[in-house]
Amino acid sequence: MGPHDGQLPESSLFIEEVEKVYGPSDCHYLRQAIYFVHAAQKENCPTLIKVPQLLVDQKADALVVISALLAPLLWDHSLSLTRIRTQFGKEIAALLDHFTLPPISRTDTKGHRHHDTQLLLSSLGQDIRKTILVLAFRAIALESRQQEEGGAIAREAEETLHYLVPIARRLNLGVLRRRLEDAAFRVLNPAIYAELERQVAPIRAEDAACLKILQEATRRLLVKSGIKGQVEGRIKSLYSIHCKMMRKGAGLEQILDRIGLRLIVATVPECYTVLGLLHSHFQPVPGGFDDYIGLPKDNGYQSLHTCVYPVRDISHKPIEFQIRTQLMHKEAEYGVAAHWRYKEELPSKAAGARRKSQWLKGLVGHHHATTTPEEFIQLLSQQVYAEHIVIFGQGGQIMRLDQNATVNHYLQKANPALSPQAVIKVNGKAVGRDHLLHDGDSLEIIEPDGPRSKGQALDLGQGSW
Repeated sequence: MGPHDGQLPESSLFIEEVEKVYGPSDCHYLRQAIYFVHAAQKENCPTLIKVPQLLVDQKADALVVISALLAPLLWDHSLSLTRIRTQFGKEIAALLDHFTLPPISRTDTKGHRHHDTQLLLSSLGQDIRKTILVLAFRAIALESRQQEEGGAIAREAEETLHYLVPIARRLNLGVLRRRLEDAAFRVLNPAIYAELERQVAPIRAEDAACLKILQEATRRLLVKSGIKGQVEGRIKSLYSIHCKMMRKGAGLEQILDRIGLRLIVATVPECYTVLGLLHSHFQPVPGGFDDYIGLPKDNGYQSLHTCVYPVRDISHKPIEFQIRTQLMHKEAEYGVAAHWRYKEELPSKAAGARRKSQWLKGLVGHHHATTTPEEFIQLLSQQVYAEHIVIFGQGGQIMRLDQNATVNHYLQKANPALSPQAVIKVNGKAVGRDHLLHDGDSLEIIEPDGPRSKGQALDLGQGSW
């Protein structure tokens, strides 16, 4: 069926990583694709492996990784679509047929910018797998051109932050998002990036030592309690630190969530058990708890978040813990890129991936409806980043709405059957349609023949990693 696997370099680190993630059948085709890369462009092989390697880190479907290996060979005519169809099958050939990277949006005129942005969004909305490919190729392109100067690379970086990063966040593509953010930040603000890197270096060493101690202490706590789980640490990226410093007008030392830990356990009940252990072992930070398991975020994200002071009466630096199941972790970090792993076993997760694909296609329509690029960027930003409030309403339904939402926004989203005589009450008081809602409000619809719905008030804050 083509080249023999034995013709590949046995020492390939990429192959070793592939074999840890994918099954025998997928590995067979991945080895063949790598063989074609070596055969066609030996001198460029290390560069051509970068995009597939990033996709493996993102736990993307093997079909997407294979396509990333073959696409450059198709573009420079080293490999034909017919050969790809014969060697790798119709599905990969169909994915690569007419697949090209969208041009960087022009900014010389409003018409050009609108047209080119429409091309970008249309290319992303065709197929979720093509979206993942575009994001990966863009990340490596920016990383490979860090030293380049001029308008072209700056436009590419700006476009990445305005459009691609929010899309990667909404699709839960954590690995790709972080690489895109960091690369674009470094291109657009090289001096700020370098200075922040210099300032962070000594603090990073201290943070890493603190993180190591906390990880070991938390592992011992789980073992002592008879709970099997993983303990992972993270140190906040330079881009995330920079954004928080700008948002809060704070100095580096004032960014207290530079480090954090994730606890990954087997079941949802264990998540809440671990939460209790943390709150009894460490001092909780008032207002520092969020339950995104009971009430997931709009993109499907689920986890418990809690902030604690790790050493009572000594440390005034809070540490955020995230507690989740393995499946929640896969969804949070790998999103739609990894839905191939559970699409048959868990239809609900596959349905979630389909909803995200539909959202992505809907962006094209939203862009048509906006009149300026700035208006669309604001719309996209609101959909992805906006803080939300939690409303308890119709039949006890829990609903997330944007900040500054009114009763009318609730009715538009909930779409309840209302008579002209209906009275709407918020927290027991009759209000008008333009009444501003607040986090935790209880909304009740009273019909002439009796109450139609009644909710409970509950105060839930918002947290972030």
